[in-house]
Amino acid sequence: MMGFGKPQWLALAGAAVVVVLLILVPRTPSGKREEAAAITPSKARTMEAVALVQGQDPMRGIMMLREILEQEPDNAEAHWHLGLFSVQSGQMAKALERFKKVRDLDAEGFPDVWFYLGRTYATLDSTDQAISCLRKYRTLVEDTAITRVVDGFLKELEGNEHEH
Repeated sequence: MMGFGKPQWLALAGAAVVVVLLILVPRTPSGKREEAAAITPSKARTMEAVALVQGQDPMRGIMMLREILEQEPDNAEAHWHLGLFSVQSGQMAKALERFKKVRDLDAEGFPDVWFYLGRTYATLDSTDQAISCLRKYRTLVEDTAITRVVDGFLKELEGNEHEH
């Protein structure tokens, strides 16, 4: 069995950053705060599914999110949460597809999708795409703590890009 190379260590470091950010960031994506007051039946089902995934019945919650998407294929929030859960379970290819869908459906409503796309691309050794997404995210973020983390991640990725 081979040891980890630099891209794998970078992905592992990125995973640690994601865990910290997941703990620190609000549960409602930054562009969606004003909508939080208006809870539609679809939103309520999505919230229930997320609570199940994070609570006692994760598979039931995942199945609910998939059912929501069968009924509403353009539900960006359901794709968003399935993408986050894919990252948590290490299913990076699935996460990438979910985040691409969120980007295509509602990137403005989910600006953090650019961070997760960048992080997922980096994990999958697609450095150019990772850098591009993280640079886009950098233009959308105002929190200096987050921008420092993103800048550090970009510096590492750009350094690895020049070594190849």
